[in-house]
Amino acid sequence: MSTKFALLGLLNIRKMSAYDLAKFAKDYIGFFWNESYSNVHRTLKVLADEKLIQKLPETGSRNKAVYEITPLGKEALSEWLANHQYSTIYRDELLLKLFVSHRDDYPALLEDLQNVLNDLLAQRQVYSQIKETVLTKVNNLSFDLALDYGIMQNEVTVEWLKKSIKIIEEAL
Repeated sequence: MSTKFALLGLLNIRKMSAYDLAKFAKDYIGFFWNESYSNVHRTLKVLADEKLIQKLPETGSRNKAVYEITPLGKEALSEWLANHQYSTIYRDELLLKLFVSHRDDYPALLEDLQNVLNDLLAQRQVYSQIKETVLTKVNNLSFDLALDYGIMQNEVTVEWLKKSIKIIEEAL
């Protein structure tokens, strides 16, 4: 159900193709929401069948389908935004591995922790670029708040990873 509204929300920002939606989600909201391209494509068909979005006439050399939200879609999105229900589904395989591991597993986990740390440090650069884009193009408090959450979550997780790596290295 949330995928439907995630796509409606993104299409409420601007018209996009399935590829553009998946890329936009990965680049801008990937720190708290991700969707596979196949799921985006499948959900777009459902949204079109429900008349919540419409496919625009294909143009250009690549003839990729571009979608836009309809007035009915905007109404459905507004109802969802106002319903005061939400769910947080959090699954982290690395934390699960860490929780069930033993000392003999630490070298492999240390490598995984370092890889995640490197990924998060690279993600900081992406956040900086997004922040620059937001400052110059978007005047949207909601977008700014969500981005700030991602940045703060990144900072806390980086600090936890550094501390955990140090503790595991000292234990080996």
